[in-house]
Amino acid sequence: MMSNELCDICGTSACHWADIRGYIHYRCGGCGHLFVAPKPDQATLDEFYSKGEYYQQAESQKKRLMAEALSRVCLLGRIADGFGLERRLLDIGCASGFFLSAAKQAGWASAGTDRSEATGDNARYNFGVPVFIGIFEEIEVPGAPFSVVTCWEVIEHSTNPRDFFAAIARNVQSGGLLALSTPLANGFPAKILGTRFPMLSPPEHLSIFTRKSLCLLAEEFGFVEVDYCSFSNLTPRAVASGMARYLFKSKFELLHPISRVGLVSMGVIGAIISRLIDKIGQGTEMQVVFRKVQ
Repeated sequence: MMSNELCDICGTSACHWADIRGYIHYRCGGCGHLFVAPKPDQATLDEFYSKGEYYQQAESQKKRLMAEALSRVCLLGRIADGFGLERRLLDIGCASGFFLSAAKQAGWASAGTDRSEATGDNARYNFGVPVFIGIFEEIEVPGAPFSVVTCWEVIEHSTNPRDFFAAIARNVQSGGLLALSTPLANGFPAKILGTRFPMLSPPEHLSIFTRKSLCLLAEEFGFVEVDYCSFSNLTPRAVASGMARYLFKSKFELLHPISRVGLVSMGVIGAIISRLIDKIGQGTEMQVVFRKVQ
């Protein structure tokens, strides 16, 4: 019989939930947090993140990522101005620098961190922003603390979310903002898909938060929530492709033309439903802005 683990976030007993790609996942009975235990070692992670295709995937989504970055910069500008904050920003896990580019264009003094030398060089060369390379928890970032720190789809990769948040807290000034996005463990897609939820992807994703577990961790380091939304980025084609994998265990392109037409029609309906689910905060991922009050 599989023994229980203590939750990474609240310390409540967490039960064995599923084995995915050879990694054991536990779900907390208190805050709903979903996490891998034991965590992969550093050698395994270094090998995974050294693969070029991991970063090439982001490059292939450049148009969507730039639009998303512009929207986020506008949101943060409004919130920062409301609190009278200087426009100085650090982006953790900046990858190829799309968000840093959007922030720079909007007049922010911006810097980034990333574990990949190649993507860091890309951000420096293409957008002229300073990027510091290494594991974030181990980096002393010049100019810290910042008025705003961002980490988009990053915290779920951390082997120790508490250490990660402690490092964030060191880099955010008192009264400053932390903005992050991460998969939502108890959103509607996660509940429906269960172990087939695409955000369950170890060794890439090691922690999947609920809104409750994320806020508990943030509060421990003196942050309070000031803005929340959920999002799924689901187009009709993305819904159709997901349904092909879920229903037929096949790639969309390999299905019979009649099946593809049917799935596309269902995809249109699914994309509309997805937008409605996002509006009630139960989508695939969540985006949260916190303010440091301690």
